Amino acid sequence: MLGAQNLDWEDVKSFAVVAVAGSVRRAAKELKVHHSTISRRIDSLEHALGTKLFDRRPEGYVLTAAGETFSGTVQECGLLLNNTERFISGQDRDLSGKITVTMAESLAVHAFAPRLAEFAKLHPNIEVHMIMTTKVIDLSRREADIALRIDNNPPQTLVGKRLFPYFQTVYATQKYLDDHDFETRPEEARWVAWHAGKNRFPAWTKEAGFGRVPLWGHFPEPAMQQAAARGGLGLAMLPCMMGDSDPELVRATSRKPMKARDIWLLTHSDLRQTARIRAFMTFAENVMQDAKPRILGHLHEGSGA
Repeated sequence: MLGAQNLDWEDVKSFAVVAVAGSVRRAAKELKVHHSTISRRIDSLEHALGTKLFDRRPEGYVLTAAGETFSGTVQECGLLLNNTERFISGQDRDLSGKITVTMAESLAVHAFAPRLAEFAKLHPNIEVHMIMTTKVIDLSRREADIALRIDNNPPQTLVGKRLFPYFQTVYATQKYLDDHDFETRPEEARWVAWHAGKNRFPAWTKEAGFGRVPLWGHFPEPAMQQAAARGGLGLAMLPCMMGDSDPELVRATSRKPMKARDIWLLTHSDLRQTARIRAFMTFAENVMQDAKPRILGHLHEGSGA
């Protein structure tokens, strides 16, 4: 094989994406180039290395043994580059630059978005990029700089603090509650479910007070469940901050909200001394403390932002 100095890193990047995607066309879509460009880059890389990296099969591109080895090397190089970038970023003392923050949509929309103008006024040279998702974004790979993560056991490689738990309860429209008899005909009602698998009556539904109402459908994001419940589809288990702020929904039970997982404010250890990271984490903690009554489901304890 030739040395790394002879490789085109655009070819290497294309290889890495094809290795994950398993298809030239999917990789081209991901990299926003024509599929012929990806094919050409793979051919160029194989020529430079003097070995075949993929078996071209009807169902897609499959790594050869040499391809598997090279893929591992590429991943190790990627981690090294990420570690170096984090270390250099961690030396930054300026209150300027871009930061990427990831959090659940309920926190982003109901706690942070209304307050970001304050942060922009305090730190006009720091640009905030938000990733709204319930999925775990990898801070070690610099997919984000800061995470407000709903998790009982965050990775030990991250630093930060546990804030407090978030709470959830059952919501529906008043009409839906009036139209259904949950005691005598619970089968006629439905839960708007994250995922209605084989077990249509999981334990949490009983804890919520509607244990004989079956799960229905697949709605993987809280905002989808909220909209479906607002439209009269069924009961939805929502974060209190979301459900209580929706004028078209009411709490479907008088039971106290259920404690879910903890909320953590986290960053990577290499970035904790970066000025812009510290500035946003201080701001984020203040925002969360102001929003705490709403997150805990205390209806009459302040309005937060």
